[in-house]
Amino acid sequence: MIIPKNLLERDDFYTEVIKKCTYSQEDRSGNYDILRQYYLFGAPDGKSTAFNKIYPHVDLLESFLFASETTKFAVHPGEGSAVHEFGRTSSLSRGVNNKWHDSNADRVSSHAITWSLVYGSMLVKLIPKVDSKTKKLEINPFPVHPSSFGVLREDLAFSDRQEAMVHTYYTTKSQLEIDLSAHPQKDAILASATGTRGETVEKPSGVQRIIMGALQPLSQADGTQGTVDFGMSQQNKYLPEVDDDLVMMDELWIWDTNENDYRMVTRIREGMTIYDRISGKENIFCRGEHPFIQFSPLPLPFYFWGMSEVAGLATIQEWLNERMGQVRKLLNLQVKPPTSAMGLSAPPDEEMYALFAEGGLLAPPTDGAQAGKVERYAPTIPNDIFAAIHEIMAMFADHSGLPNILQGKGETGVRTGKQTSDLSRLASARIKKRSLVIEDSLEKMVTLYLKLMQKFDTTIYRDDNDKEFTAAQFTNDFSVKVDAHSNSPIFSEDKKELAFSLLNAKMITREQALEIIDPPNKEKLLRDLKKIMENEKAAALAEKKDEQAKSQGE
Repeated sequence: MIIPKNLLERDDFYTEVIKKCTYSQEDRSGNYDILRQYYLFGAPDGKSTAFNKIYPHVDLLESFLFASETTKFAVHPGEGSAVHEFGRTSSLSRGVNNKWHDSNADRVSSHAITWSLVYGSMLVKLIPKVDSKTKKLEINPFPVHPSSFGVLREDLAFSDRQEAMVHTYYTTKSQLEIDLSAHPQKDAILASATGTRGETVEKPSGVQRIIMGALQPLSQADGTQGTVDFGMSQQNKYLPEVDDDLVMMDELWIWDTNENDYRMVTRIREGMTIYDRISGKENIFCRGEHPFIQFSPLPLPFYFWGMSEVAGLATIQEWLNERMGQVRKLLNLQVKPPTSAMGLSAPPDEEMYALFAEGGLLAPPTDGAQAGKVERYAPTIPNDIFAAIHEIMAMFADHSGLPNILQGKGETGVRTGKQTSDLSRLASARIKKRSLVIEDSLEKMVTLYLKLMQKFDTTIYRDDNDKEFTAAQFTNDFSVKVDAHSNSPIFSEDKKELAFSLLNAKMITREQALEIIDPPNKEKLLRDLKKIMENEKAAALAEKKDEQAKSQGE
């Protein structure tokens, strides 16, 4: 974009761009509220259900898409790079992996993937910080709720293709005053900052109920609209409450054509511009890059926010809620069926109490009338009452591409381990496709890690020849990849089979096989392997000497 030179025109320009980027925020926020309630509680208004199948199902699906403890990254120089660059990759790969885990990026990524299945998209923002004393780089990844983010073109997938994007967040007035301690216009900015007490990214509970009731009513077992309440309507809704004045802020990242870089603009919503800086020039971030990574397991080509997994599961959950409500009603009627009592002397309420109390006693009529009569009308419960519920639950797995064989459940007709392995490989096609989409986001994120290390980090590394170098001295033509698809557990067996096949064909060494398999305590195994190889070499040499001695003696 061409940014106006005049300050007043520029300020109006920023206001207009932010307005366009945040155009759909309110509508999307209402939909996200509903999806969140379905995920946490199995119903759109937050009331508890007999069994919320969505939560454990999404948890299982995420575990197939991302395994934080096994995910490893490898640095690859570009084609045509100098030979010595390849000798630096092992050390730099370890540095990237250590930086990744030290910053808790594995946990943040796991949360982002889980909630991207709920909302359709989730974002992670990287904030670099250099310690003023130690000069060490810290990279802090933060999850960003999609309702707090906006883009200029929602019809374009991928954030790198956006000309402008906005991150909306809240800060306290006291924190804003600290952040502006050295700002020349501190007093004027604080005067324009109007805070709202208790405001958060989530809508108030009353507004949520209006939105949810209007958009997605739930049919009960008797056909009426509403939500079946199983006695836990006062449960924790897991919504934040802040008893302080919060100021709404907008952080605009906009591409400046003249600077060939992103411009980061920090503003108070409906207020003043606080900062207007060129990202790479003022060491805010890497030149030509923005700090946001999008996770969207079900991307759509012409809709930036992607498709929600939970939205597809919600209808199945409603059906499950309806059926469970019917079963619960039938069982209650069996325990306490409708009852008629005739010719008894006690009042009706006392008769009912006696009929259903342990050791209850009904007095016969005392006026010589005909003997009393009691009849119960318990409903007949079908023998296969739970069969439909099992079929509904199976639909969750079918929807997400998780057949029984992948979940460790048996399949009829499968008798051998090879059959199980072959079926698992074929059945994992759909889930592999999604895990590769997640892998792209992880690679984008860790590539930014290495770029930030090149720009800010002063850590000394050693190459294969024991020569010192820094990340800044490494080539700029590189890529960082998930090593051997280690982000997903469904690739683990394939990785092991490949390693042993290459080893048996003598195409790799035993050290390389250990690197591919990545077993627990790998570093100790590598050290022990060196000793084993030395002993084997010594034994082979001794055997050779014995053979030579025997041949000379003959």
